[in-house]
Amino acid sequence: MICAACGLVGLTGCATLRDRDDPTSVVRQKFAAFDRHDTPAIQNLYATEAVLRSPDYPELHGNAQIADTYQRLLKAVPDARDEVQSLDLCGDKVYAQFLLVGHWLGSADKPIRVPILSVYTVHGGHIVADTTYYDRKAL
Repeated sequence: MICAACGLVGLTGCATLRDRDDPTSVVRQKFAAFDRHDTPAIQNLYATEAVLRSPDYPELHGNAQIADTYQRLLKAVPDARDEVQSLDLCGDKVYAQFLLVGHWLGSADKPIRVPILSVYTVHGGHIVADTTYYDRKAL
């Protein structure tokens, strides 16, 4: 659906690439690294000068700061994992809908299930921009 909208407004058409620099593949690698709690891999998937925007972080610059936020999240939710609902590619952007699931501080009586939409911009096999939307009250 997002790809059709891109075509309607005259933006870059959707493409399916099959190499390691394919934007969808890069984003899938990011989700896999998150589920493994592999923050060094997450840092390597983001470009050195990447920018992250989200409700909690108006603008973070650099893959080290971004990896640090993932590390803090994984400490707060030690069983965190992402359940990817959809990935849609349009040009160099990947639109990802997913659920963050787990338990605050690993406590069985504090489950979380947060719907999230992220827009990743990927160039040269790295995420250069990540704009993420979620309801902070759901945390």
